[in-house]
Amino acid sequence: MSPGAQAPAEGLPADIAPSQRPASATYASMVRRLSSPAALWVGAGWGFAEALLFFIVPDVWLGLVALCAPRRMPITLVAIAAGAAAGAAILYLATLQLGEGLSDVIVALPGISAADLDLVRAELAAEGPIAFLGGILQAVPVKVYIHASALDGIGLPEAVVFTVANRIERLLVFGITMALVGWLGRPLVARWPRTSVVAYVVAWTIFYAGFLLASGT
Repeated sequence: MSPGAQAPAEGLPADIAPSQRPASATYASMVRRLSSPAALWVGAGWGFAEALLFFIVPDVWLGLVALCAPRRMPITLVAIAAGAAAGAAILYLATLQLGEGLSDVIVALPGISAADLDLVRAELAAEGPIAFLGGILQAVPVKVYIHASALDGIGLPEAVVFTVANRIERLLVFGITMALVGWLGRPLVARWPRTSVVAYVVAWTIFYAGFLLASGT
């Protein structure tokens, strides 16, 4: 190392290029945590919960990872999809056991109505499991498709495979967008990491406050 060269910061995450060294230890720590195996488990758990009864979409976690550690976006998306597959299997099996009785629970969730379930059942009857891929255009949660599949005789393997396809279809565009924001906005995020995260969380909080008000919850 030449006399004037600066030694790299110890423990600096590999996600940060030498020309993009963080302006603060807070940012470096944030990137390190969002690049950890634990962060993948959070994504998988979130995907699992949202495929069941949790109503906050895993986009929230994926976007945060993509904003602060863009290179981790693809593997985080895979973790979310894997969790959703497990959640789909549980919901499908629960529907086989509880039948229409579980429908009351599903349609009572924020943003879901009995009309949504009727619509999804009609789509599945007409198109088969490929109807899962149209849910993103109608903003119908994937759990409605999983539940309806079990009610109407679509097989568990098909329900799980198309749940994964639905998750990837839904999350990929948002993940890429946030990763681009993370790369292009790296100097600002690195300089004001806490402010960036707070702004991100506030934006989602406002979104869900409006969502809950609109759904009458």
